[in-house]
Amino acid sequence: MAEYYFTFKVKKKRKPSEEYEGVLKNYRFYIEYYTHLNGKPKISFPVRFIEAILNFSKDLGGVVKEVQKVKLSNGSYYEKPTVILPNEIAFRRHLLFSLTASTYRKPSKLSTLRNLVLNLNANFLNVLVNMAVERYTELKNSGSPTWIWYVLRVGRAVKTLYKMD
Repeated sequence: MAEYYFTFKVKKKRKPSEEYEGVLKNYRFYIEYYTHLNGKPKISFPVRFIEAILNFSKDLGGVVKEVQKVKLSNGSYYEKPTVILPNEIAFRRHLLFSLTASTYRKPSKLSTLRNLVLNLNANFLNVLVNMAVERYTELKNSGSPTWIWYVLRVGRAVKTLYKMD
């Protein structure tokens, strides 16, 4: 039986962002999805609204396995949770939710997105998630610097399709 889980990692930005304070000023958070405890991430992309993403995983039956405290180069720390999801459908629902949520600027419409993803047809869900994973694999291997935006387009397509912009 495969284990489906996700965690977060932090990458340093090239130059500080004046929009943010604290850790977000110099670092960007990425979410990484895995299908086995040992291996490369199946997909990884920049993420926003980490608390909402963790709460959605609990709605799907996810369990926080461990929380590591990771030290950054500037001396501060951040918590890195590892969340195990119960099955593949929950894994795919969570991936689509976080992919679409990462395209929002404000958290006001996340509850609408949450309800949509929880009630989305499993066949359509599989099509969208497979599209995102295939784009990630193809563009990451090609070395294209714009791979992030092509992967996030799947999330933007969901917003446009369901008129959530």
